[in-house]
Amino acid sequence: MMNLNKNKGQVGLLEKIGYGLGDTAGNFVYQSVLLLLGFFYTEIYGLSTTTVASIFLVVRIVDAVTDPLMGAIVDRTNTKWGKYRPYLIILAVPYAIASVLVFTVPDLGPEGKVIYAYATYTTLMLLFTATNIPYGALTGVMTSDPKERASINATRFMFATGGGLIVTSLVLPLTTYWSDPAIGYRNAMILMAILSVILFVICFATTKERVKGLVSEKGKGNFIRDIKFVFKNDQYRLVALATLLMVSAQTIKNTTQLFYITIYVEDAVTYSALFLSIWMIGGMIGAQLATKVLDIMDKRKAYIMLLYICAIISAISYFVGNTNIILIMVIQFFVGFFNQMIAPIWFTFTADAVDYGELKFFKRMDGLTLSFTLFSLKLGLSIGGALALTIMGYYGYVSGGVEQTLKATNGILFVFAIVPAIVFVLTALVVSLFKLNSKTIALNAVKLQELRAK
Repeated sequence: MMNLNKNKGQVGLLEKIGYGLGDTAGNFVYQSVLLLLGFFYTEIYGLSTTTVASIFLVVRIVDAVTDPLMGAIVDRTNTKWGKYRPYLIILAVPYAIASVLVFTVPDLGPEGKVIYAYATYTTLMLLFTATNIPYGALTGVMTSDPKERASINATRFMFATGGGLIVTSLVLPLTTYWSDPAIGYRNAMILMAILSVILFVICFATTKERVKGLVSEKGKGNFIRDIKFVFKNDQYRLVALATLLMVSAQTIKNTTQLFYITIYVEDAVTYSALFLSIWMIGGMIGAQLATKVLDIMDKRKAYIMLLYICAIISAISYFVGNTNIILIMVIQFFVGFFNQMIAPIWFTFTADAVDYGELKFFKRMDGLTLSFTLFSLKLGLSIGGALALTIMGYYGYVSGGVEQTLKATNGILFVFAIVPAIVFVLTALVVSLFKLNSKTIALNAVKLQELRAK
């Protein structure tokens, strides 16, 4: 049997860092949407929770079409720079501009502002799709070694969380620098946009595509048939479902973080940026230690264990009073630590499922498969955000900075602590159905190396 270490394409530290900086750039927007947009739309922009929930959900209808289309386009791309890397540099500037427009409050009437919010958020998500599908698929072709992929993704998610740390530690303070918070959010995002372009260029320049599939997809295939091919892969169907549930849980918790710290914790102005930044610091450490967990545990078992830990820690928050700020911050650190320790492990399962499908059907489609992972992620992002805001509305939360009732504040605590815990447990139950454990994944990689050599 062929040794996997031969011709697998070793990835150096500089390349891993360069690749990780691409997700730092992407997370300037992703974490801003995840952590700040719900709060920005309701408290700064002036939309109701119902309107914001509808925006988050309606845009997913567009994604249902555009995500797989983009995946198919990427799989059929062939340039001298590769299949995936060119999109990072071509779309960096439009993506940056769209991120600023989303966090800009236009001088329009109520209906005009709603239309503007729909239009700019839709545009941003389209460009998020067009950059993140090729970026995510790039992992699968930088190396064919599962351990190297895990190492790449550990570095990636450490830098991704670093992007979130910059958002929480820099963007939030900047929003208060100007007397008008709307101007503060816009100017802070202008700075993030400029930095993201620079980092995408570095990512393009430092990465390399090495792995070629068993079948070249250039000019071949039928779009509908290709979609059917992706979902013939029983292991990928489970990966997509687990992604949807896990991101929904994380988004429910992240959407309510600012509401929780603003309403439930005394002296929220002092602690808001610190509260979110501690999550990011914990996440950076957790992401980097993910490979250490895989050295001593099976990948599937590690994923399940971490999901249960996330559920327990989230539920603990429900029983912490608003006077014990130190305990609140300690819990927040470990929420970030274990959430981001999951991320590198979770993301490699898409590439593992692609390997499984390639071995089973003799066809490799990284881009299209990754597009459905991204769609599952964004659907989870929208369902989680919409569900959090809808439940808050049910409990009587009123936007606009007004004083909330006791029922409304209790509702925020319930959504922040208990609802994510339930969804984390559901995710763990889905992951327990995976056939892809560490032994199977390594064996599949070796078999593919042998086939490619022939």
